[in-house]
Amino acid sequence: MNKSTLKSVQNANTVALAGQPNTGKSTIFNRLTGSKQHVGNWPGKTVEKKEGAFKYSGQSYKLVDLPGTYSLTANSLEEIISRDFIIKEQPDVLIVVVDASQLERTLYLVAETAMLWTKIIVALNMMDIAERQGRALITETMGKKMGVKVVPMIASKNKGIPELLEAIKECADSGKPERKPAQQILEGDALALVKKVKLIIKGCVPSPYLEEWTALKLLEGDEEISGIMRNRLEPAKWQEIDSLVNDNSVLLVTGSKYEWIQKIISSSKQQPGREKTLARQNKFDKIATHPVLGKFAALGILLFAIIAAMIVGFPPAMAVMKVMPKVAEGTRTLLVSTPVWFSSMLADGVIIGVGIATALFFFLMAVFLVVGFLEDVGYLPRLAYVFDPFMQRLGLYGKSFMPFLMSLSCNIAGVLGTRVVDSWRQRFITLVMSPIIPCLAIWGVVAFIGTVFFGAKTPLVVVALLIVIVFHLIITSFLLRHIVVKGDRAGLIMDLPPYHKPNIKTIWGYAWMNGKAFLKRGFTLIALVSFVVWLLSYFPDGNIETSFLASTGKFLNPIGELMGFDWRLMVALIVAMASKEASLAAIAVLFGIGQKFTSVTGMIGATGIYKQEALGSILVQTISPAAALAFIFALTFSIPCIGTMGAFYSETKSLKWTAGASVYYTVSSLVAGILVYNISLLFF
Repeated sequence: MNKSTLKSVQNANTVALAGQPNTGKSTIFNRLTGSKQHVGNWPGKTVEKKEGAFKYSGQSYKLVDLPGTYSLTANSLEEIISRDFIIKEQPDVLIVVVDASQLERTLYLVAETAMLWTKIIVALNMMDIAERQGRALITETMGKKMGVKVVPMIASKNKGIPELLEAIKECADSGKPERKPAQQILEGDALALVKKVKLIIKGCVPSPYLEEWTALKLLEGDEEISGIMRNRLEPAKWQEIDSLVNDNSVLLVTGSKYEWIQKIISSSKQQPGREKTLARQNKFDKIATHPVLGKFAALGILLFAIIAAMIVGFPPAMAVMKVMPKVAEGTRTLLVSTPVWFSSMLADGVIIGVGIATALFFFLMAVFLVVGFLEDVGYLPRLAYVFDPFMQRLGLYGKSFMPFLMSLSCNIAGVLGTRVVDSWRQRFITLVMSPIIPCLAIWGVVAFIGTVFFGAKTPLVVVALLIVIVFHLIITSFLLRHIVVKGDRAGLIMDLPPYHKPNIKTIWGYAWMNGKAFLKRGFTLIALVSFVVWLLSYFPDGNIETSFLASTGKFLNPIGELMGFDWRLMVALIVAMASKEASLAAIAVLFGIGQKFTSVTGMIGATGIYKQEALGSILVQTISPAAALAFIFALTFSIPCIGTMGAFYSETKSLKWTAGASVYYTVSSLVAGILVYNISLLFF
C-alpha cells in the first residue's frame, strides 16, 4: 500500500490487530488487507510496523498490525509499542487473536486488554487444530463469559473472515466501549491488593492511563509505569507502594488472571477423543525438545532446510549468473561503435549489478519459503527451546542459532534467517553477528591460501581461525548489548504451539511479502554498490591497475604495511566487498597472471581467469607467510559481500545501521589482520 492509499484511510475507523506470536495474526492481516499493505518502522523505533487498508459494507478501515506480544507489561520494546498504541491511540476496534488450541496461554492477552477502554473482538483462530485435539468449543458461551464478541476462525483456510468483517463493522458502529473492572477478572487477595494500591495513587495517574490498570501494573513490577508513578507520588506514598510490590504480588495478580482464564475454558465444551494425532506429536516432541537428542534433530532439520533452499534457489540464481556475462558481452558487442567507457558502464556497471541482485532475489525467496515452512508448521519454537541454554552464553535466545547455522552456507541466508527472532533487540544483535560466521566462499579462499603457504599445517590455521571467530562473536555480543542497543535481557517465554499442517498460501504469502521488501530496498542497494565498484575500478583510464580503486589501495598502503600487505593485497581486500571469491580473481589480475578486465565487476561470474598453480607460485614468491595469514584473518572479518549487506539493509530498513555495521566489520578486519601479522612474525 503506497502513501497515497494510506492518506485516503486517515479518516477511516482504525482497527488494531494484537496477539501472541504463532497465533496466526499475520495470516489474518494478509487476508483482510490483501495487497493494500505498507511496511515501515514505528516512529522513532526500529521495530517493523505493518499497516493496511480494507473496505467492508461501504466503510473504509485502517488496519494496524501490532508487534507480537504476550502481555501489556513493559518486558520488551514490542510490548511497549503495542500497549502504547492501544492506550494512547485508542483504536476504534481491537482484535485480539487467540489460538484455540492453546487457550490457557493465548487468552492472557485478553485478560490484559479487557480492563482498558477498548472495543474488543476475540478472533479464535486455529479451530481445526483444537478440534483435532478433541476440543469442541462453544464460542457463544465463551463470549458471554468474557463479555466480548468471539469469532471462531481457520484463517489459513479463509474460514471465519466474513464473520470477522461483520463483527468489526458491528463493533465500530456500536457506542462507547466498555471495560471490565478488576472485580470481574481478579478476585480474593489479588483484588484486595489492587484496590489498596488504587487508593494510594488516586488522583496522581496521568492521562490516558487508568488508575485501576496502573495499580495492576505497579503490582506486576512494570518498570515503565513504576518510573512514571515514582516521579508523581510523594516519597511516603511511593514507599508504601514499594512495600507492597514483591514476587508474591506478581504471582498473586498473575495467578488470579489465569484462574479467570480457567473459568472461561471450563465453560467451553471439552470433547474427549481424537488423541492419536496428539500422541504422535507428543512422541516426536519428546525427541524435538530433548536437551541432547533435540539438538541433533534440530541440526538435521536445519541442514535439510539449507539443502532445500539451495535446491530451490540455486538453479534460477545460477542460471542468472551464467547468462549475466553473456548478456554483458553481447552488450559490449552491440555497442562496439560507442565509447568504451559507455559500453563498459552498461555491461559491467549496470547489467552485472542488476544480475547479481536478481540472482540474489531468487535465492532469498527460497530461503524465505523454507523459513516460512518451519514457522508455519510450528517447529521454530522447539528450535529456540533446545538451543536457548547454549545461545544464552552469547546473550541471545535459542532462535538465533538458526541464522548462525545458515550463515555457514551463505551469510545472505543467515541475515534473512534472522526473521525468526521475535524481539527486535535480539534480532538486531543476531543480524550483526551472523555475517561474522564464515560462509563457504570464505572457506574456499582460506583453503587455497592456507594450502599454498602452510600445506599440511592448514588445519591448525583453521582451528586458530575458529577460536578467534568465537572470541569475536563474544566481544561483538557484549558491545552490542551494553553499548549499541542497551537494555535488560528479558526472560524468554518458551512458546511451544501445536504442530500445523503446512499451508501453501500462507507460506507463499510470507515469502512474497519479504521478497517484495527486498526488491524495494536491498535490490537497489546492491545494484547501486555494484555500479560504484565498477566506477572506481574503471576510471580514469579503463585499467584496473591504475584505477581509482588501485589508487585507494596505494593510499591505504601505510595501513596495509601494518599487516605486511602491499597495495595489491589492500585492493584485493576492498574487492572482497563485491564477493569473497572475487578477491582471488583481483589478486590474479593485479599480479599479472590472470585475464585482463577493465573493472572488478567484470570479474564476477567469469570463470577460468587464472590457473591456481601459477597464482600460488607467484604469491609464495611475493608475500610472506605472516602476511598470507594476516590476509586470511582480515578477509574473514571484512565487510560481507554486497549481497549480504543488501539483505542487511533490507532487514533493518536503515542506512545508518547498515553503514555502522560496515564500519564495525572494517575495523574488526584491520585489527585482526594487524594483530595476526605481528604475532606471526614471532613464528615465521
